[in-house]
Amino acid sequence: MNEQNKETLKQELKEELSAELRRQVEQEVEEEVEEEIAQHPRYQQAMNKFKVNLIAVAATIMALGQFSEAVTLIEDGVDSLRSRLTNTVEYNLIADIHVNNTEGYILSLLGEPQVSKQISPGVVANYFHHDKFLATIFIEDQRVVAYTIIPLVDGFTPPVIEQPEFSWTFMENSYVQHPANPSMYAIDHSKITSFYLESLDSGRAGLFVNEYLGNVAIGATEADFTNLLVELYQYEVTGSDEEINQAQTRFRENAIPNLVGQGKLDLTDIQKSILTGAEFTSYFGR
Repeated sequence: MNEQNKETLKQELKEELSAELRRQVEQEVEEEVEEEIAQHPRYQQAMNKFKVNLIAVAATIMALGQFSEAVTLIEDGVDSLRSRLTNTVEYNLIADIHVNNTEGYILSLLGEPQVSKQISPGVVANYFHHDKFLATIFIEDQRVVAYTIIPLVDGFTPPVIEQPEFSWTFMENSYVQHPANPSMYAIDHSKITSFYLESLDSGRAGLFVNEYLGNVAIGATEADFTNLLVELYQYEVTGSDEEINQAQTRFRENAIPNLVGQGKLDLTDIQKSILTGAEFTSYFGR
């Protein structure tokens, strides 16, 4: 077979392979987009436009012989679409964060932290800023000992409790609607910081993991908790035990937490990690 025939055959095989790969790309994108359309029909026009553009770019990359790059493009593109139109990607990301995860696993999941702060001897709080949430991961001996999540956009409600007998929706339900019992709380209200935090018994015997709920001044909020917090803080400073208990009850019945987490740390360590508005703006430019 002469060189010209070899080149002709090579080109024909390449075109046939490219056509087959293109069909695979189209099928993969079609399935992903149709799934999203079924769940979110109001986004149909945006998804269809995304599908056409992605297929065109992926086909071009494959024509250059870079099939693995095209597959990566598809995966990243679908995740980008989901992230822009839904919160599914971020919810799945948060669901993979657990107490006792290794530090290496968290870094592979969230990337490098933008900010770190020494909380106590041996314990470091790493801050991972995302467009939709702020995750604070507490590391001791290269393992996660606690974490908190603060939504930064309205409508971001990562699942916290989903059980057949009970459900509690973060950023929608109040403190008293949570099934766990509070064991202690911390409160502060000044010119530079304002927060209310609770540590709750998770009720899972043998795990020794606390639940954390709170209201902080940074991030998204579903309701104005400031007046209730100020009232409770004033009674904490000058009120009687009965006045404090009544004010705390009013706060827990009406305020909706915008911080959630789990861990083995005392509430005082979680309290030390709370950023002021000035710190948040300085660190993340928001």
